[in-house]
Amino acid sequence: MRAFLLILSFFTRIPVGHRVEYSDELYETSIKYFPYIGMVIGLLCMVPYVLFKNVNSSIVSVLVILAYLIVTGGIHLDGLADSMDGLFSNRDRERVLEIMKDSRIGSFGVIGLILYFLIFYTTVKELPPVFIFLMPFVGKSSGAFAAGFTGYARKTPGMGTVFVESHNMATSGGITVACLAISYLLAGSSGVLAGGLTLVLAYLMMKWIEGKIGGMTGDTIGFVVEVCQVAFLLISVIVY
Repeated sequence: MRAFLLILSFFTRIPVGHRVEYSDELYETSIKYFPYIGMVIGLLCMVPYVLFKNVNSSIVSVLVILAYLIVTGGIHLDGLADSMDGLFSNRDRERVLEIMKDSRIGSFGVIGLILYFLIFYTTVKELPPVFIFLMPFVGKSSGAFAAGFTGYARKTPGMGTVFVESHNMATSGGITVACLAISYLLAGSSGVLAGGLTLVLAYLMMKWIEGKIGGMTGDTIGFVVEVCQVAFLLISVIVY
């Protein structure tokens, strides 16, 4: 429970951090719960559906996005923007890593965020609440799944070092089973198909990123998480 609360405090704005004293050992233990933080986020993102089920779907879609941003603090969106700027800059490895570390946002980062929210807003209106619940779980599962097939890209340790090094092919296998099983139980064949295709996308993204910078970083994990979340929604609209 302490490990779960610690990882919950890292990746959401839910005020539980003061209940757990941080230690490197506990943080390493908590990493395995990363996908399941998505379930907490997904549950809270469903609140607008419950409270405003008779309101216009466009308004509900906006409220779901706001709920997501409030709960998460947009923690992975920074990684999405930074990775867009770096990976699409067409520079060498060192320059890409340097761009990704820059706190300023560039044109590719802006384009990435616009497309992200456009897909998020449009797809939420077309799906039942269970897919909103699954979205953060599948997205975070995808980020953890991808980390198991590669190493850390930077020469010096960063925030993503422990995360990447805590995953391997065995943990990725376990994540795959859990992701597909839960998706099937909650959303049937549409859920498992969308979840499975999203994991495939996560693997392909990881290989592309690895080709660019030699591995993953904290930013690129966030990039994979956010892209896979909206990809899951988009695929779900198609197959549902």
